[in-house]
Amino acid sequence: MNDTFTIVTDSTSNLPRPYIEKYGIIVLPLTYLVDDREYPGYTDEIEDNFGQLYEHLRNGKPITTSMVNKSIAYEVAKRVLEQGQDLLYIGLSSKLSGTYYAVESALNTLKGEFAERKIYAVDSLCVALGEGMLVYEAVKGKKQDKCLAEIYDWCNRCRWNVNTVFTVDDLNHLRRSGRASSAIAVVGTVLKIKLILRMNNGGVLKQETKVRGRKKSLDEIVKRVLQGIDREQMVFVSHGDCPEDAKYVADGLYRSEKVTKVILNTLDPVIGIHTGPGSIGIFYME
Repeated sequence: MNDTFTIVTDSTSNLPRPYIEKYGIIVLPLTYLVDDREYPGYTDEIEDNFGQLYEHLRNGKPITTSMVNKSIAYEVAKRVLEQGQDLLYIGLSSKLSGTYYAVESALNTLKGEFAERKIYAVDSLCVALGEGMLVYEAVKGKKQDKCLAEIYDWCNRCRWNVNTVFTVDDLNHLRRSGRASSAIAVVGTVLKIKLILRMNNGGVLKQETKVRGRKKSLDEIVKRVLQGIDREQMVFVSHGDCPEDAKYVADGLYRSEKVTKVILNTLDPVIGIHTGPGSIGIFYME
Protein backbone atom coordinates (compact mmCIF):
# COMPACT_ATOMS: atom_id res chain seq x y z
CA MET A 1 0.00 0.00 0.00
CA ASN A 2 1.32 3.42 -0.99
CA ASP A 3 0.60 5.56 2.10
CA THR A 4 2.48 8.65 0.92
CA PHE A 5 -0.63 10.45 -0.36
CA THR A 6 -4.27 11.05 0.58
CA ILE A 7 -7.23 10.89 -1.81
CA VAL A 8 -9.74 13.73 -1.57
CA THR A 9 -13.07 13.77 -3.39
CA ASP A 10 -16.55 15.35 -3.24
CA SER A 11 -19.72 14.06 -1.62
CA THR A 12 -21.05 13.62 -5.16
CA SER A 13 -18.67 10.68 -5.72
CA ASN A 14 -21.31 8.70 -3.82
CA LEU A 15 -19.11 5.86 -2.53
CA PRO A 16 -20.42 3.81 0.42
CA ARG A 17 -19.42 5.15 3.83
CA PRO A 18 -17.67 1.95 5.04
CA TYR A 19 -15.41 2.08 1.97
CA ILE A 20 -14.60 5.76 2.52
CA GLU A 21 -13.71 5.13 6.15
CA LYS A 22 -11.68 1.99 5.45
CA TYR A 23 -9.34 3.74 3.04
CA GLY A 24 -9.17 7.14 4.71
CA ILE A 25 -10.72 9.05 1.81
CA ILE A 26 -11.50 12.67 2.63
CA VAL A 27 -14.87 13.91 1.37
CA LEU A 28 -15.59 17.59 0.66
CA PRO A 29 -19.35 18.11 1.01
CA LEU A 30 -21.52 19.95 -1.44
CA THR A 31 -24.56 21.32 0.39
CA TYR A 32 -28.31 21.66 -0.03
CA LEU A 33 -30.78 24.15 1.47
CA VAL A 34 -34.22 23.22 2.83
CA ASP A 35 -36.40 25.83 4.59
CA ASP A 36 -33.41 28.19 4.95
CA ARG A 37 -31.36 25.50 6.70
CA GLU A 38 -28.18 24.23 5.07
CA TYR A 39 -27.23 20.54 5.15
CA PRO A 40 -23.99 18.87 4.04
CA GLY A 41 -24.05 16.18 1.38
CA TYR A 42 -21.73 14.11 3.59
CA THR A 43 -20.68 14.31 7.21
CA ASP A 44 -18.24 12.27 9.31
CA GLU A 45 -20.27 12.50 12.50
CA ILE A 46 -23.50 10.68 11.71
CA GLU A 47 -24.86 8.11 9.34
CA ASP A 48 -26.46 9.87 6.40
CA ASN A 49 -30.20 9.37 6.16
CA PHE A 50 -31.64 11.03 3.08
CA GLY A 51 -35.10 9.52 3.33
CA GLN A 52 -36.58 12.82 4.53
CA LEU A 53 -34.90 14.70 1.70
CA TYR A 54 -36.42 12.42 -0.92
CA GLU A 55 -39.80 12.78 0.76
CA HIS A 56 -39.45 16.57 0.42
CA LEU A 57 -38.69 16.08 -3.28
CA ARG A 58 -41.74 13.87 -3.76
CA ASN A 59 -43.88 16.57 -2.15
CA GLY A 60 -42.45 19.27 -4.41
CA LYS A 61 -40.68 21.25 -1.68
CA PRO A 62 -38.19 23.77 -3.14
CA ILE A 63 -34.60 22.72 -2.46
CA THR A 64 -31.43 24.39 -3.70
CA THR A 65 -27.83 23.17 -3.86
CA SER A 66 -24.39 24.75 -3.48
CA MET A 67 -20.91 23.73 -4.56
CA VAL A 68 -17.97 23.01 -2.26
CA ASN A 69 -16.81 26.06 -0.32
CA LYS A 70 -13.33 27.14 -1.47
CA SER A 71 -12.21 28.17 2.02
CA ILE A 72 -13.23 24.82 3.48
CA ALA A 73 -11.42 23.00 0.67
CA TYR A 74 -8.30 25.05 1.41
CA GLU A 75 -8.34 24.24 5.13
CA VAL A 76 -9.02 20.54 4.62
CA ALA A 77 -6.26 20.17 2.05
CA LYS A 78 -3.84 22.20 4.16
CA ARG A 79 -4.27 19.78 7.07
CA VAL A 80 -3.39 16.88 4.79
CA LEU A 81 -0.25 18.60 3.55
CA GLU A 82 0.81 19.65 7.05
CA GLN A 83 0.82 15.96 7.98
CA GLY A 84 3.48 15.32 5.34
CA GLN A 85 1.10 13.73 2.86
CA ASP A 86 0.87 14.40 -0.86
CA LEU A 87 -2.66 14.87 -2.22
CA LEU A 88 -4.80 13.63 -5.10
CA TYR A 89 -8.16 15.36 -5.60
CA ILE A 90 -10.77 13.74 -7.86
CA GLY A 91 -13.69 16.10 -8.38
CA LEU A 92 -17.18 16.42 -9.81
CA SER A 93 -17.31 17.20 -13.53
CA SER A 94 -16.54 20.85 -14.27
CA LYS A 95 -19.32 20.72 -16.88
CA LEU A 96 -21.92 20.33 -14.13
CA SER A 97 -20.64 22.46 -11.24
CA GLY A 98 -18.08 25.09 -10.28
CA THR A 99 -16.86 22.79 -7.50
CA TYR A 100 -13.83 21.50 -9.39
CA TYR A 101 -12.57 24.98 -10.20
CA ALA A 102 -13.11 26.16 -6.61
CA VAL A 103 -11.10 23.28 -5.18
CA GLU A 104 -8.45 23.54 -7.89
CA SER A 105 -8.02 27.22 -7.03
CA ALA A 106 -7.52 26.37 -3.36
CA LEU A 107 -4.98 23.69 -4.27
CA ASN A 108 -3.07 26.08 -6.53
CA THR A 109 -2.71 28.45 -3.58
CA LEU A 110 -1.39 25.59 -1.45
CA LYS A 111 1.16 24.62 -4.10
CA GLY A 112 2.89 27.91 -3.37
CA GLU A 113 2.86 27.23 0.37
CA PHE A 114 3.92 23.57 0.18
CA ALA A 115 6.40 23.47 -2.69
CA GLU A 116 7.84 20.18 -1.41
CA ARG A 117 4.50 18.36 -1.67
CA LYS A 118 2.92 16.77 -4.75
CA ILE A 119 -0.60 18.10 -5.31
CA TYR A 120 -2.71 16.82 -8.20
CA ALA A 121 -6.30 17.58 -9.25
CA VAL A 122 -8.41 15.47 -11.62
CA ASP A 123 -11.57 16.79 -13.25
CA SER A 124 -13.46 13.48 -13.39
CA LEU A 125 -15.80 14.71 -16.16
CA CYS A 126 -18.23 12.38 -14.38
CA VAL A 127 -20.91 12.50 -11.74
CA ALA A 128 -22.02 10.27 -8.85
CA LEU A 129 -20.55 6.76 -8.97
CA GLY A 130 -18.84 7.57 -12.27
CA GLU A 131 -16.70 9.97 -10.27
CA GLY A 132 -16.64 7.35 -7.51
CA MET A 133 -15.36 4.74 -9.97
CA LEU A 134 -12.22 6.82 -10.56
CA VAL A 135 -11.75 7.15 -6.79
CA TYR A 136 -12.20 3.39 -6.43
CA GLU A 137 -9.56 2.72 -9.07
CA ALA A 138 -7.20 5.27 -7.47
CA VAL A 139 -7.51 3.37 -4.19
CA LYS A 140 -6.80 0.14 -6.03
CA GLY A 141 -3.65 1.76 -7.41
CA LYS A 142 -2.60 2.73 -3.88
CA LYS A 143 -3.10 -0.86 -2.72
CA GLN A 144 -0.90 -2.01 -5.61
CA ASP A 145 1.79 0.43 -4.41
CA LYS A 146 1.63 2.56 -7.55
CA CYS A 147 3.04 6.08 -7.34
CA LEU A 148 0.85 9.18 -7.24
CA ALA A 149 1.90 10.41 -10.69
CA GLU A 150 1.04 7.05 -12.27
CA ILE A 151 -2.43 7.02 -10.69
CA TYR A 152 -3.01 10.65 -11.70
CA ASP A 153 -2.13 9.85 -15.31
CA TRP A 154 -4.42 6.81 -15.28
CA CYS A 155 -7.36 8.88 -14.00
CA ASN A 156 -6.87 11.49 -16.72
CA ARG A 157 -6.84 8.82 -19.41
CA CYS A 158 -9.65 6.62 -18.16
CA ARG A 159 -12.13 9.36 -17.25
CA TRP A 160 -12.98 9.40 -20.98
CA ASN A 161 -14.01 5.73 -20.80
CA VAL A 162 -16.54 6.01 -17.97
CA ASN A 163 -20.10 5.43 -19.17
CA THR A 164 -23.27 6.32 -17.30
CA VAL A 165 -26.64 5.01 -18.47
CA PHE A 166 -29.60 6.22 -16.46
CA THR A 167 -33.29 6.91 -16.30
CA VAL A 168 -35.52 8.98 -14.04
CA ASP A 169 -38.99 8.35 -12.72
CA ASP A 170 -40.23 11.96 -12.88
CA LEU A 171 -39.14 14.17 -15.79
CA ASN A 172 -40.05 17.33 -13.88
CA HIS A 173 -36.79 17.10 -11.92
CA LEU A 174 -34.83 17.06 -15.17
CA ARG A 175 -36.96 19.97 -16.39
CA ARG A 176 -35.97 22.05 -13.38
CA SER A 177 -32.30 21.25 -13.97
CA GLY A 178 -32.60 22.21 -17.64
CA ARG A 179 -32.17 18.65 -19.01
CA ALA A 180 -35.73 18.27 -20.31
CA SER A 181 -38.20 20.77 -21.75
CA SER A 182 -41.50 21.59 -20.05
CA ALA A 183 -43.40 20.02 -22.94
CA ILE A 184 -41.48 16.76 -22.72
CA ALA A 185 -41.93 16.68 -18.95
CA VAL A 186 -45.70 17.18 -19.17
CA VAL A 187 -46.26 14.69 -22.01
CA GLY A 188 -43.86 12.19 -20.45
CA THR A 189 -45.65 12.34 -17.11
CA VAL A 190 -49.09 11.85 -18.65
CA LEU A 191 -48.05 9.03 -20.99
CA LYS A 192 -45.59 7.44 -18.51
CA ILE A 193 -42.74 7.91 -20.97
CA LYS A 194 -39.26 7.38 -19.53
CA LEU A 195 -36.13 8.84 -21.06
CA ILE A 196 -33.00 6.71 -21.35
CA LEU A 197 -29.95 8.93 -21.10
CA ARG A 198 -26.22 8.37 -21.38
CA MET A 199 -23.21 10.35 -20.23
CA ASN A 200 -19.85 9.46 -21.75
CA ASN A 201 -16.98 10.88 -23.83
CA GLY A 202 -15.90 13.24 -21.09
CA GLY A 203 -19.28 14.21 -19.70
CA VAL A 204 -21.37 14.54 -22.88
CA LEU A 205 -25.04 13.97 -21.99
CA LYS A 206 -27.41 12.67 -24.63
CA GLN A 207 -30.86 11.13 -24.84
CA GLU A 208 -30.64 7.64 -26.32
CA THR A 209 -34.26 6.58 -26.53
CA LYS A 210 -37.67 6.65 -24.85
CA VAL A 211 -39.72 3.78 -23.48
CA ARG A 212 -43.13 3.59 -21.88
CA GLY A 213 -43.34 2.29 -18.34
CA ARG A 214 -41.00 1.98 -15.38
CA LYS A 215 -40.09 -1.69 -15.74
CA LYS A 216 -39.26 -1.26 -19.42
CA SER A 217 -36.94 1.63 -18.56
CA LEU A 218 -35.04 -0.49 -16.03
CA ASP A 219 -34.76 -3.37 -18.49
CA GLU A 220 -33.56 -0.98 -21.17
CA ILE A 221 -30.71 0.54 -19.16
CA VAL A 222 -29.51 -2.94 -18.18
CA LYS A 223 -29.62 -4.05 -21.81
CA ARG A 224 -27.65 -1.05 -23.03
CA VAL A 225 -25.00 -1.42 -20.35
CA LEU A 226 -24.49 -5.12 -21.07
CA GLN A 227 -24.15 -4.31 -24.77
CA GLY A 228 -21.41 -1.80 -23.92
CA ILE A 229 -19.32 -3.90 -21.54
CA ASP A 230 -16.44 -5.58 -23.38
CA ARG A 231 -14.47 -7.03 -20.46
CA GLU A 232 -15.06 -8.43 -16.97
CA GLN A 233 -15.51 -5.65 -14.43
CA MET A 234 -17.27 -4.33 -11.37
CA VAL A 235 -20.34 -2.22 -12.11
CA PHE A 236 -21.79 0.53 -9.92
CA VAL A 237 -25.48 1.39 -9.48
CA SER A 238 -26.89 4.48 -7.78
CA HIS A 239 -30.55 5.02 -6.97
CA GLY A 240 -32.78 7.85 -5.82
CA ASP A 241 -34.34 6.19 -2.78
CA CYS A 242 -35.67 3.17 -4.68
CA PRO A 243 -33.67 0.21 -3.36
CA GLU A 244 -36.01 -2.47 -4.72
CA ASP A 245 -35.67 -1.14 -8.26
CA ALA A 246 -31.90 -0.91 -7.79
CA LYS A 247 -31.80 -4.57 -6.74
CA TYR A 248 -33.87 -5.49 -9.80
CA VAL A 249 -31.30 -3.72 -11.98
CA ALA A 250 -28.41 -5.41 -10.16
CA ASP A 251 -30.01 -8.83 -10.65
CA GLY A 252 -30.29 -8.08 -14.37
CA LEU A 253 -26.63 -7.11 -14.57
CA TYR A 254 -25.56 -10.27 -12.79
CA ARG A 255 -27.03 -12.31 -15.63
CA SER A 256 -23.89 -11.43 -17.59
CA GLU A 257 -20.62 -13.21 -16.80
CA LYS A 258 -18.81 -9.96 -17.60
CA VAL A 259 -20.25 -8.35 -14.45
CA THR A 260 -18.13 -9.63 -11.56
CA LYS A 261 -19.71 -7.50 -8.84
CA VAL A 262 -22.34 -4.77 -8.46
CA ILE A 263 -21.94 -1.99 -5.89
CA LEU A 264 -25.24 -0.32 -4.90
CA ASN A 265 -25.62 2.98 -3.10
CA THR A 266 -28.28 5.64 -2.56
CA LEU A 267 -27.63 8.67 -4.74
CA ASP A 268 -26.11 11.55 -2.80
CA PRO A 269 -28.53 14.40 -2.01
CA VAL A 270 -27.06 17.10 -4.28
CA ILE A 271 -27.25 14.99 -7.43
CA GLY A 272 -30.48 13.37 -6.25
CA ILE A 273 -32.14 16.78 -6.04
CA HIS A 274 -31.55 17.27 -9.78
CA THR A 275 -32.58 13.78 -10.91
CA GLY A 276 -35.31 13.15 -8.34
CA PRO A 277 -36.67 10.14 -6.46
CA GLY A 278 -36.70 6.97 -8.51
CA SER A 279 -33.68 7.82 -10.63
CA ILE A 280 -31.43 4.85 -11.44
CA GLY A 281 -27.92 5.11 -12.87
CA ILE A 282 -25.50 2.38 -13.97
CA PHE A 283 -21.79 3.19 -14.25
CA TYR A 284 -19.22 1.10 -16.07
CA MET A 285 -15.85 1.38 -17.82
CA GLU A 286 -15.85 1.08 -21.59
